Amino acid sequence: PRNRASAAENWFSYIHKEDIMSDNKIRAFFIQLGSNIDRKKGFDGPPVKDEEDCIFREEMYCQKEVWTRVTSLLPKLGFNTLVIDLAEGVRLDSHPEIATKGAWTKDELREELARLRSIGLDPIPKFNFSPGHSAWMGDWAYRFGTPEFDVFCREIVEETIELFDTPPFFHIGEEEESAAVQHNTIAITRCPKKKAEDVRFLFDVIMNKGVRPAAWMDPDVFEALEGDVPKEVLFFTWNYDAHRDVDTLAEAKPYIQMIHRYATLGYDVVPTVSTWSWHLNAKEVMKACKKHVPEERIAGYMTASWMLTRENKFFSLVNDAYTFYAAYRDVFGTLPVTDCKPWELID
Repeated sequence: PRNRASAAENWFSYIHKEDIMSDNKIRAFFIQLGSNIDRKKGFDGPPVKDEEDCIFREEMYCQKEVWTRVTSLLPKLGFNTLVIDLAEGVRLDSHPEIATKGAWTKDELREELARLRSIGLDPIPKFNFSPGHSAWMGDWAYRFGTPEFDVFCREIVEETIELFDTPPFFHIGEEEESAAVQHNTIAITRCPKKKAEDVRFLFDVIMNKGVRPAAWMDPDVFEALEGDVPKEVLFFTWNYDAHRDVDTLAEAKPYIQMIHRYATLGYDVVPTVSTWSWHLNAKEVMKACKKHVPEERIAGYMTASWMLTRENKFFSLVNDAYTFYAAYRDVFGTLPVTDCKPWELID
């Protein structure tokens, strides 16, 4: 049976409902430990586009110094949460075969998690279990729908929860499953019934360990589950476009209307913003949510630059963090940190 009480208790010990109405909301930064996102193992065709995330790598790509420098500046900007896309970047005991050469050991990750907590960041694990972003699984990316795949998922989730000392929530991804986003000669998609079965299975595995499940707010997931989604699920929304200021919800973009719909259905949401396609996205989304979405259902906000943790992306990562900070400060008034100038972030 689902251990929903334990999951809820763990969540509320992390962020109390009364805090959701205050400045103690989640302020999360998304960072990638792994780099195998879109291009699955075994694809030998030409690159579909000139992007780093469309290459399958056999060796660790995340640069530790960049990781340390970026994460160290986040508390200065009011961040309190770090959502870590682990992917192939850590060598788990249950499935070492998915780890790339040079992946962090569990001891290395434990040491880093302790450092993050010591500077005020709550580390949150994330694996993406959508076929659309399953390159990190290696050969397992071609085994969706098999009984052994369920075992694979359960084992890495349970081991990771233990590694993170029972985190407040666990992000499972589950978005963008269409063939169009899978840059391979073979694309895997699940029928709605199978997708619902798989997602429910992951929700149960996570809640049975006393942790709250989190997922991207993909309408396909909700429709596949036919609305039968536990209220414990924390939905992360995403849309990185421009959002003009309007007076009514009816005038707002469908994305804002979708957040409002899920919130009024009783789900806590974390709108995710980015500088990926529009530099004012964070401020515009925050303003729209403040105006049109019940505040008691906004558990916080997250920014995701979708830049890999590399030297050539360092300033993009810093820009994404500072843009979020400036937007949050301007829209909500204050942050529990000293006003930080952008040049103070660089040595």
